[in-house]
Amino acid sequence: MQLADPPVTSAAYALADRALTRALLTRLPEETAALLGSDEPLPPVLVDEVFDTTDPEFRRVLAGAATRRGALYDRLAALGDPDLAVALYGLTSWTGRLRTAEERAKVWQGAAATADAPGWRDPDGLVAKLLEDDRAPTLLPALHSPFPDLVRHALVKTVGDRTAEDELRACRNVLAHGGVETLRSTVLAQTEPPALCRQVAEQVRLACASADPAALLDEAIRVAQEARHAAAEQPVTGSGARQGAADTAFPPVTGHTSGHREHAPATLHELIELMYDTEWHYTSLPEGTPLDWHALLAAHREKRFSSEGLRLLWQQEGCPEELAVEAFVWHRGLSEPVGALHWPMLSAVDFSAEEETLRDVLPPGIASGAFPVPRVLGEVRPARKVLDGLPHDDGRVRSALAAQVARLGADFAPWRALYTLLPRFSGTVSEAVDAALDAASRHRGKGWPKPVGPEFPPRGNSLGRTAWLHLFDRADPATQRAVGAEMDARTIQYLLLWHDPAPELRDHLVQTHGAAVLAGLAGQWTTPADVIEELIRYDDPEVNAALFLYTNLTAAQRRHVLSGRHWADPDTTPTEGAGAASEEATPQDDRLPLTAALVNGLKESARRNWLLPACDSGDPLLCRVLLGSPRVKVHTDAQYLLMLIRLWERHGPGEVRALLDETRFPGRKPGRHPLPRDIVKTAGRALEAADGLTLLRTAQAEAASPAGQAAFLQANGYGPGGDELTRALDLWAEENGPAPVPWDLLLAAHRTGPLHDRLLVGLAGLAECPPEITRDAREAKLRLSHRHYTPRRGSRPPTVPEMLKKLPLPMHGGKCPWLSDVYRAGLVGFAEVLRDASPARACTAFLGTAFLGTALTGPEDETARTVDGRADATVAAELREARTTVTDLVRTHLGDDVEAWALAVRLMPDFEGTLPELLASAGAIVS
Repeated sequence: MQLADPPVTSAAYALADRALTRALLTRLPEETAALLGSDEPLPPVLVDEVFDTTDPEFRRVLAGAATRRGALYDRLAALGDPDLAVALYGLTSWTGRLRTAEERAKVWQGAAATADAPGWRDPDGLVAKLLEDDRAPTLLPALHSPFPDLVRHALVKTVGDRTAEDELRACRNVLAHGGVETLRSTVLAQTEPPALCRQVAEQVRLACASADPAALLDEAIRVAQEARHAAAEQPVTGSGARQGAADTAFPPVTGHTSGHREHAPATLHELIELMYDTEWHYTSLPEGTPLDWHALLAAHREKRFSSEGLRLLWQQEGCPEELAVEAFVWHRGLSEPVGALHWPMLSAVDFSAEEETLRDVLPPGIASGAFPVPRVLGEVRPARKVLDGLPHDDGRVRSALAAQVARLGADFAPWRALYTLLPRFSGTVSEAVDAALDAASRHRGKGWPKPVGPEFPPRGNSLGRTAWLHLFDRADPATQRAVGAEMDARTIQYLLLWHDPAPELRDHLVQTHGAAVLAGLAGQWTTPADVIEELIRYDDPEVNAALFLYTNLTAAQRRHVLSGRHWADPDTTPTEGAGAASEEATPQDDRLPLTAALVNGLKESARRNWLLPACDSGDPLLCRVLLGSPRVKVHTDAQYLLMLIRLWERHGPGEVRALLDETRFPGRKPGRHPLPRDIVKTAGRALEAADGLTLLRTAQAEAASPAGQAAFLQANGYGPGGDELTRALDLWAEENGPAPVPWDLLLAAHRTGPLHDRLLVGLAGLAECPPEITRDAREAKLRLSHRHYTPRRGSRPPTVPEMLKKLPLPMHGGKCPWLSDVYRAGLVGFAEVLRDASPARACTAFLGTAFLGTALTGPEDETARTVDGRADATVAAELREARTTVTDLVRTHLGDDVEAWALAVRLMPDFEGTLPELLASAGAIVS
């Protein structure tokens, strides 16, 4: 048989007098134990009877949950009952770890009066359990116990977790409960391991030998306490320790991060030994380290230094070239050199297998003069990596490269030869130019080798194209124009993106290759807005496709690209962020075509900001792509109508009719047209009308108006998820532009026919929500919180009293929080709850907690007894009247018959009727 919930049992005891309470303890033992072990409020009479009863089981259960009941824990601890001590101390369940040291100390305060009781030392007693424990959190409070052997055990097991003051107080406690001899025989006699630190043990021995040991221990405790307070007031040092007079200053160990050495090298011999060490890692040599370069160089020649040792020496000023070059060989992968650079370093490494080293060392080496530019171009190899690693903003580099380029001249043949040579050429830059001149005859009359188009996104990882462009940058303008006329699209893309050509050269490339060559500039999502606006003005399909697919266009720019219109002067037709031509500016026959790449990108896309502009394009193919997309859907009638309007404007009514007659849309299930039924009907009427386009425009304007927005929110602004209103507002702004919430129209619609409860709750969370909607939303939220309530669209929602009559109350944890919420909101009174609420257990739990003073306040205010603006006196009067009514009802049906009371409680879990019906049934059964 299912037991009654603790709130129900609590309510029964709240209505019972002392005699009946005493009788119910024996008739409802299981229900009472469940109540005592719960968090439910306990009637004071029940608590008194539990303390007075001879059955200790109820007190044990109460002790297990006592820490959740405030003063009740102190009352139980003060009993000094060894049968309750284990539960009060927190050793019987995992919740015991929540006990505080102060709470556990109260157990020992109560034990002081009953220390002679045998239960403390029973095998299952608290003292016996703690003597087998070694955990500091449970043993530290035991230092205050009246059991000397337990104090000694706690002292031994908590070394490192206590202070000298704690030890002194523990000894004072043993002295108080056992005397001097007990203190000597327990605490002082414990030497292996010792129970006290040496200083405290000496103080305790002196106290035991004195005429007044208690006074001496009290004075020692006072001194220790003052020292603790003084230490707490000391400033905290940077290391986190408090600085005091007794602190010892240690010289800091500098210059290393890890290892086994304890100090920096002080002699040359120690330094040489350090250079051989392969395990010790210094970040730098400490200041003052003895440096004898001749001796160090000799030691290195005799036995090679470790790589870390060489790096440390390379960092030092005056490091010999031999040591620096060898350190460079070992550490050439560093992002920047750690010491001086020397020319032999460039011949000590084979840079053909290195990708980054030349880029790291050439700029600082050329800047310092260690690497003369002519020698770099004439002696360092391979040429491609040298060209990629040079600092091209250095004037000396630019001049030297210009001299090399001048040898190539304006003929494309040597430039073509150089382009084919660079990827695998192993010689120097000068040698590469010589080889190109020698091979020029084989390249004369040929076009660009293996031409390719731009790459999206551009990676810039060509083996030779970037190095070749560094030389091209240094050519004179005439040579650049002549060679630029032969370039392929990929090379022009690299040139435009990363080599900053002169405006004249760029214009020449456009003139020679066409505007489509600029598409390579639109290959990155980070393309600046000013570059986008400049490129879109070229009105080139390839450029527009690249802009659309690979850059972050605005919504207006995407609509412009898909419409095929020519870009107009922004001074005459301004739109958001740029200019766009009007309908009349670009006749249908002059619209820009869409590239196959752009159309395919749209077909494969799931991005709403890519596909929605198709509504404004008037392109039949794009309209079908959008309507057939399984991942992007148009949500507002205004956008559907705009799609038909643009289609009519650009191609006439025939295309509109063809779209309506279409039966297959790839990506959508056949049989049902993706256009909404109302839109199809409106389009059909327009096709039959004399001025159908005007009819569509009128319908679209109405659908995009505030009235259309209000209708859209009423239809789409609610759902079980809770965020549908936010999504509906975002969809409207995305498809029709940002617009304020039409509060006046929504309020008018609410007054005519109530808005859906979930829509009301969502609207109440928006700024500037009208007070009337906010007020009704509170009640709607309470209705929705009822588990058995299902809102019906288009029908008047029930009032809370109506719900109380028709729907069973939802239970949670033995209570009905919904009932408490609607009462606090002032939507129902005690009389209605008592008369209409079912099941009876929900009503009983609510009334019981109310009678005990916990149902009238919410979590936001645990002291005020004001409900929904009603004054304290009004609420108190309602409560008194309800208690009187319930008392009369119970007296009428149950009287003082303990069997009837017990039966009523046990009927609660399965009874589905109201509380009066349950009381009548219980009374009838017993009688």
